[in-house]
Formats: sequence, C-alpha cells, structure tokens
Amino acid sequence: MDKAVILSTGDELITGRVVDTNSSFIADKLIALGLGVVAILKVGDDKERLLWALQHGVEIGELVIGTGGLGPTVDDLTTKTVAEFLGQELELHTDVAEALKRRFESRGRPWTQNNLKQARFPEGAWLIPNPQGTAPGFRIRTRGQKWLIWLSGVPIEMMEMMHQSVLPWIKQERKVDAEISACTFKIYGLTESKLDEILKPIDLPEGVRLSFRAHYPDLSLRLTVKGGKESIEIFQGLRNRIQEFIQPYIYGDGDETLEEIVGELLRKKGWTLALAESCTGGYISHRITSVPGCSDYFKTAAVVYSNEAKIDLLGVKKSMLEQYGPVSREIALQMAQGIRRQSGASLGLGVTGIAGPTGGSPELPVGTVWIGMAQPQGDETRCFHFQGDRGRVIQGASQAALHWLRTALL
Repeated sequence: MDKAVILSTGDELITGRVVDTNSSFIADKLIALGLGVVAILKVGDDKERLLWALQHGVEIGELVIGTGGLGPTVDDLTTKTVAEFLGQELELHTDVAEALKRRFESRGRPWTQNNLKQARFPEGAWLIPNPQGTAPGFRIRTRGQKWLIWLSGVPIEMMEMMHQSVLPWIKQERKVDAEISACTFKIYGLTESKLDEILKPIDLPEGVRLSFRAHYPDLSLRLTVKGGKESIEIFQGLRNRIQEFIQPYIYGDGDETLEEIVGELLRKKGWTLALAESCTGGYISHRITSVPGCSDYFKTAAVVYSNEAKIDLLGVKKSMLEQYGPVSREIALQMAQGIRRQSGASLGLGVTGIAGPTGGSPELPVGTVWIGMAQPQGDETRCFHFQGDRGRVIQGASQAALHWLRTALL
C-alpha cells in the first residue's frame, strides 16, 4: 500500500462555496507516513460522477480515502453508490441505529426515518467510529484487493476519525514505521520560492523528499526519508543541515501553531497578555483563545475600531489621533499601553491598520499595519505592509503580531 488517492464529494466543493481543507489535511498525514498521494479528485453530489471517480481512484491507487455524503439527506449518496460500485447490497447495522436514536433522544432532537441511512453500510465493511458526529465511516476491500475508506465530510469529525482510527490502521497495515523518518519545520519570514532557493545547495539522495506547504499566512517544510536503519542517520544529517540554512526562520515543528507556542511561552514566564485590536477586529484574540487553557495567561481584549472607542476604552489622547491619525506608530503604542494599563497584564499589544479594500492613500496604502507592544523591558512599535485582499491583510497582521510576541517572549 504505497499509492493513495483522496476523493472529496459535495456540490459545495466544486462550486467554490466551501474550500476543501479535508484533502490537504489527509494528504499531509499520508505523506508523513510515507505514502505517495498520486491524485486528489473532487466531484459533486452525483452518482455517475462518483462512480467515475471511484473507478479511477482504485485504478491508480492501492488506498482510496473519501470524505462527504454520509448524512441522512437526499443528496448524501456515498454509501449507496459505493455499494453499487462494489456490487454489494447495503445492510442495516442495528447497533448503530440504536446508538443514533439514543443520541437524538439525549439531545432532544426529533428522530426521523431518513436517519437510518447513516446505519446502512456495504456488506462486509468495517465501521469507523465518529466520536464527533452521528455518521460513522467505513473501510472495505474492493474486488481488486484495494482498500476503500470513507469518512465524514465535516472537518472536525474527519480529523478525529483519521487520528483515532485511520492513521493507526495504516501504520499497522504497512508495518514500515521503522523505515520512515519525518519532521516538519514551521517557518515565518520566507516565501515558498525563497525557501526553495535557500535549500538548493542541499543534495537529496534517493528516498528523500522535501514537501513545501504554503497555507497563507503559514509556511511549512516537511522532510521525509524512506529506507532501512541507515536512513535514520541520513535523516538526522539532513535535518541538521536544513536547520543550519533556515534556523532564524523556524518558529516551531510538527502541528504546532503560533498561538500554541505563544501561549506556552507566556505560561512558562508567568506573564499575562492583553490585546487592543482595530483593523484585525478581534482575530488575534480569536486565535489566542482557540488554545485550551488560555485563561492561564490571557486577560482581556478590546476591539476598538472607532476613534471614540480608542479614546474611551484605552485612554488614547484625542490630540494624538488628530495629529498623527489612527494608523500610526504613536496610536499603536498608546493602544498597547492603554490595554496593558487597564488590564494589569504583563504585556499589551495594540494593532491598527488599513485592511482595505478602501481607506488607503499614497502615504498610507492599503495593507499598512502598525503594531505596538508594551512590556516590562520597554515599549516598541513596528510597521508592516501586507498584500492582498482584506482577509489576507488581517491574516498577515495576526501572524506578524503572534510571531513578534514569540520573539519578545524568547
């Protein structure tokens, strides 16, 4: 089982209403285990197109992992279509049906007969539990002795099913854990092309793969080495060499996020944080509070979009706003000092800028962001310039703020 195909279904994916994050997540996890992802197929809620995708998937891969279409509604066609593709009937799993009924009752939700669709599976399928949702997945052999796995299309449900059931099964099935070494570098301050250029002098022997993943505003680099016991030494040597080239730009490894790293650093120092956000609209606070246990170090946040809010809530001086304007070094610093003073936090951060698409000028173009930091070592400000639409400016500003927090805490 060396080649994998990922199959995503749903009209919302091919119309562009929903971004397919499932495929990138699954591909990342499979590559880390040494599988080659040879294709990612996306089709709408259409039986004939799904049959086409299944046929092509098993032709070019030994493992096909699909997502979506396991729900109770009329457009949830997956299970029935897979059974038809395999030439099998659907069978009702009464234990799953009873569990579904109990779950609905415990939540006070009405039970309808169409929910039984989620308890019917192709004959001979092994069920994959869904800890986060109602619809289990399944794993089954095809007639050509390929493996077909189907998971929920809801990202949080799919991730749990992958972590708890699918990935451990793949490891056991392939029995090559000792032959694969892998690590992931999380990077800030480099573009994908610049990173590639920096690493060009490194020769990669056979069995070694460097995978770049740019998911704005994040960038990661994965090193994977296949082989016998001697590959471990090769892996360690290459990892050290890569670190020599890009160490100043590495902020973490594995699946760590900047908000998790910042939170752990705050906890270790015994410091607390407060945020004053204008152009980012609370997005940095959202990232900080998405980490469990953040109440240990996160005090408060203020979204101060208007000048009046900056004055009333943070004590920003009206005369300073009139003299320098809301997007300036002076106001970013006053915001940081104000939120630190009001909250009693160890560290205050203020962010003000022009997210666009309007509001810019030749002197202050769209994408200009000032960040102020008030901390025990002294107060400081930095100016950043981001490209792209409003969402990208906000994302870029949040990443810059968190990365600066990380370096300050270090």
